[in-house]
Amino acid sequence: MDVHACGHIAEAADARLCRHLLGEDHDHDFVRVLRGRRVEYDLSCTACLDAGDPPDLVVCVGCAGRVDDGVNGFHVGWHGTPGVAERPGPAPGPLVRTPLPEALRGALDLAPLPAGDASAWLVLTRDGALVRWDAGTGATARIAADPLPPEPCVEPGASARPVVPRLHVAPRGDVAAVARDHGRYGAVLDLATGAVTLRLDGGAYREDTVPFAVAFAEHEGRTVVVHRTLWDALTVSDAHTGAEIRTDEDGLLFYGALHVSPDGRRVAALTRRHEPIGAVFSWNLRRWLTGSDGPPGDALCVRSGVWDHTLCWVGDGLVAVPGIGESAASLMDGARVFEAATGAEVLTFAGPRGAFFSDGRRLYAAAPGGLEIWDLSTGERTATVPGFVPERLHAAAGELAGRDGDDLVRLYL
Repeated sequence: MDVHACGHIAEAADARLCRHLLGEDHDHDFVRVLRGRRVEYDLSCTACLDAGDPPDLVVCVGCAGRVDDGVNGFHVGWHGTPGVAERPGPAPGPLVRTPLPEALRGALDLAPLPAGDASAWLVLTRDGALVRWDAGTGATARIAADPLPPEPCVEPGASARPVVPRLHVAPRGDVAAVARDHGRYGAVLDLATGAVTLRLDGGAYREDTVPFAVAFAEHEGRTVVVHRTLWDALTVSDAHTGAEIRTDEDGLLFYGALHVSPDGRRVAALTRRHEPIGAVFSWNLRRWLTGSDGPPGDALCVRSGVWDHTLCWVGDGLVAVPGIGESAASLMDGARVFEAATGAEVLTFAGPRGAFFSDGRRLYAAAPGGLEIWDLSTGERTATVPGFVPERLHAAAGELAGRDGDDLVRLYL
């Protein structure tokens, strides 16, 4: 091994440094200077970057790691362009355009119903009705009226995130929840009868800063619902009876959107602290319900100012999180894929943006210009579908769907 610029004989770091970042006592803000090859980068202080002096010092792994550890300096942004890997292949299809019935146009939200191969949807209409709709046959059936009470006035000085109603459907399609992201209230309904089985109240403390925390899972033959009952408390209840099974309070975290793995074994949660710092946590749901390994679990990633975003499960064990970087001010479009049980980051690649969906093999990113499809084993973009921006993945029907004016547009995968 050679003696590097830092004076150490050790393994060379991939990232090169500018002269101001050399040594253990630096306190410079730094920029990650992209090389144009995927997300490979060097490290430069802002003064050298402004002066046009490229980072060219080869140092050991330890010295480069001390710069890039978020303690001895602060990452303030990216410079340059990442390399987006491409492996063009055939796009899935075809796109199917189905006119929405008049009563469903302008719907507030829609969510897939797990009804075998049928493209069945639960729709929250603009008039506040819950309707079952079969996009194949066109049949509709009213289930219930929107059961939520009016939201209280938001306290002065709170964030201005819009209050948005959101539908959540249980894996078996027996119950569903209507809840307001950035709001306080929600409700669980029996989809066979339309009856409210459980009123949800996420608490009146800064509820406008996070999406409403609610998700369904199967446990010991029954449907359970995980939901926020205070800003820092999560409760598991029987979805049909409303009976509380257990509650845990954290004392530090605001719980936001919850995502249960396809096999129902784990939960991934978006959270924020008072600072505000956002983090994605994951824990074992089944162990929680038997008395151990409860929330918040292990942090997959921690980022300043980032807590209200998409994520998706990749199969039963991996979680794909959008954005590469440690803060909202220095976030680059891309995906980070974590092993939920260990927190290990197994893949990072630049490019994906928008809402994330996955069928276990591919990442579907609903970018503003249209759908992008990424290979989750290599991080390569394999296809695009311009103009198609999906809102939901209907796993049972094997399709992505989104609205375009008065039509539902579906893409068969």
